[in-house]
Amino acid sequence: MSTPSSNNKTIIGSADNFWLFDEKLGFDITHPSNPDSPLIYPRLTLQTSKTPVTLAPHKTAIVVIGMQNFFLSSAMGREIGSGHAAEQAILEKCIPAARKANIRILWLTWGISNEGLRTVPPMFYRNFGLTFIPESNVPANATNKSKQQWQPTVGGIGQSVGNVTLEDGTSIDGGRTLMKDQWNTELHGGLANAYNEGSKLSPADIRFHKETHSGFWGDNTDFARYIKREGLKPLLFAGVNTDQCVLATMQDAAQQGYDTIMLKDACSTVSPQFAQDAVEFNAHKAFGFQSSCDDLLYGAEHVEISAAKLEL
Repeated sequence: MSTPSSNNKTIIGSADNFWLFDEKLGFDITHPSNPDSPLIYPRLTLQTSKTPVTLAPHKTAIVVIGMQNFFLSSAMGREIGSGHAAEQAILEKCIPAARKANIRILWLTWGISNEGLRTVPPMFYRNFGLTFIPESNVPANATNKSKQQWQPTVGGIGQSVGNVTLEDGTSIDGGRTLMKDQWNTELHGGLANAYNEGSKLSPADIRFHKETHSGFWGDNTDFARYIKREGLKPLLFAGVNTDQCVLATMQDAAQQGYDTIMLKDACSTVSPQFAQDAVEFNAHKAFGFQSSCDDLLYGAEHVEISAAKLEL
């Protein structure tokens, strides 16, 4: 529904799940018990690509997706790129903003169990176990066997990555691809330290494992149960890959009634630029809102803790 309330704001949604809209102040997504309830404090105003949104930090979480050695480590052959730029934005802006505003951080990473291997769809085995090579990239003098468009890669899902050499020259076992409790599925670089430090705070950082693109997909996942139990509503999304795991989880969250906000400079993909652009476009058109780490940091520095508008 879209109706006026007694406080001259427009109610967007249903009686059980609504936003309040003001032409000057934008959307209030703090989720009071009813449209005429007193304002909820603390409250943080976040500028998005179209309008400000005001959220309640204690009802909000940043979801950091897929920032693992498998996708980011040079030991896995990953070159410095946009994923590492997103990593820096998360470390230097998003995490400090979350700590300052008391927004919890949820780390959502690949971590397939042995039992989970039985239900992983075939497409994931193909995606991580075979590489498609266009015929135009195959040398003319290649043998018939090497001309095959689909070629196996090392370390398909559940298979051994083998030994990898770290930047300091140390050789270690990379573990089984995308499985729980393996080196290749550990958080990358400084993110691991940030999680370890955050797990000792209140509200504590929590890490969840997923077995498909989306953290919501499965038999009532720990991630899905947690955010529902904790009463979290606004979810801010960061991580890799934008058009795959980030999009899948963000889209599922939107369909289930959560308030989804993409932090575009904290999201990255190895896909062509148009894939990133499409997700950014739909983040503020179809799924919710699009913002940035700078805007989040600014908002965290200007949190209103009471009606007197004092800052943290």
